[in-house]
Amino acid sequence: MKKISLILLTVFILSGCGNKSDIKDNFCGLGIDARYCKCAFHGEYCENLGMSKGEAKDHVYEKYDEWKNPDLDKLKEECAAKNGAFFGRTCMLCKNGETVVDNKCVVAEDSESEESAVEEGECKYDNECPATCEGNIKWKRGCNARTNTCENTFDTNCSSDVETFGEFAVSKICTNGECVRDEKNINQKRSELEAIKKNMSDEVKAINAQRDDLKNVMLDANKNCINGIADMTNVAILEFSTRIASVMAGGFPDIASASVDYVSDALNKISAAVDTEAPEDKKLKPEEYIKLNCDLYKHFSDLLAATDDELESSLKSAEDADEQLKLLP
Repeated sequence: MKKISLILLTVFILSGCGNKSDIKDNFCGLGIDARYCKCAFHGEYCENLGMSKGEAKDHVYEKYDEWKNPDLDKLKEECAAKNGAFFGRTCMLCKNGETVVDNKCVVAEDSESEESAVEEGECKYDNECPATCEGNIKWKRGCNARTNTCENTFDTNCSSDVETFGEFAVSKICTNGECVRDEKNINQKRSELEAIKKNMSDEVKAINAQRDDLKNVMLDANKNCINGIADMTNVAILEFSTRIASVMAGGFPDIASASVDYVSDALNKISAAVDTEAPEDKKLKPEEYIKLNCDLYKHFSDLLAATDDELESSLKSAEDADEQLKLLP
């Protein structure tokens, strides 16, 4: 009787090695699923784990010793070879008719079925249970020592991990049990920015081409304004009106209809100047032609200035898209 008591006392002392607060602070939740500690010390989650409070406590201390003393695996193997169950640092030999299964002494006739259950189980240790994804939630998994099945333990919402690239922010996604960068979303954003940059670049080229044409007719109008009668020939007038019509046909998005009407009226007057069948009172006098060109020069100058804001806006949009592209991974 004294021998049995001494053995139990030894088991109690050795399995109790390790300060309880040290186990709770440094081991629970780090070296072992926290639910086992909750069951062992507070009687919580026991039903979920399929263990009694005492069994959970033995399990926690056993795992703690393994965690703190990695060489215990060798001692366990030696104990199992002697048909013993290892607790703390003590090898408890099984009684006659018993055999050790999963570090427990069980009746020999039950050992075969228990070993079969273990072999058929999904896991034996926590590290045999890979993390998994449920939607965008990453689940860490642990092994239920009672049923040898993997169960969800701790969850992480991958959406809460947000990466920021300039003005663009994108949440991570759960893939193969890991929170990873959302490459699909980032590539889509890259495509959108590249399209904006190209459109704005093309628009800048178109605006500059329009401005070049506008400058040419503006300078022609200024020359006619200065030279006056010297350039008032039918051929020169027709060429000038043709260039004006061509420029206006290109279109200027921000030009009001009043401006278009003004230029159209001027073209009608210029056409009348060279129309041999037009009545004399409809034909332009030299001084009227000079004034018309001077007025057109000012009008085209104002028109050119009006495209400055449009050009600057398109340039800025292209530059902003380019800067944002540089920030993407």
